[in-house]
Amino acid sequence: MTEKIEGAATMAEEGLVATCEGIVRDYLAHRGYAVRAAGGWSCDCEDAPIVATDGDETVLIAVISAYEESSARMPELNVGAAEFATMRRACLLYLADHGDVDAIRHDVVSIVVTGERRAKLRHLIGAWQWAESRE
Repeated sequence: MTEKIEGAATMAEEGLVATCEGIVRDYLAHRGYAVRAAGGWSCDCEDAPIVATDGDETVLIAVISAYEESSARMPELNVGAAEFATMRRACLLYLADHGDVDAIRHDVVSIVVTGERRAKLRHLIGAWQWAESRE
């Protein structure tokens, strides 16, 4: 799932994405996730800018970025059928590449940078998930 960038008028687009991904990595580490590859993961036009581990689960994380100076709005988590299909495909492709994964999920983090050293963040945990049956 690619990043959606809105209102990047005063912040360069690449800088906004890098800033938001850095904030999300810090947030996840604070929540106890072990962030794996700094460069994320990509395969066959599917990507996850952040890959982490939450307990025994591998987590692919999509980041939705926006910049709105002094905004009071909360970050939006508009995830529709097309995005769910993309997340499912990304997880299945990741499983095909990594045979040692027993459980995987796809999270979405939406972040709005509202000014220097200020941002709002929302985290949708388990937008799509799969676990190997142990029965």
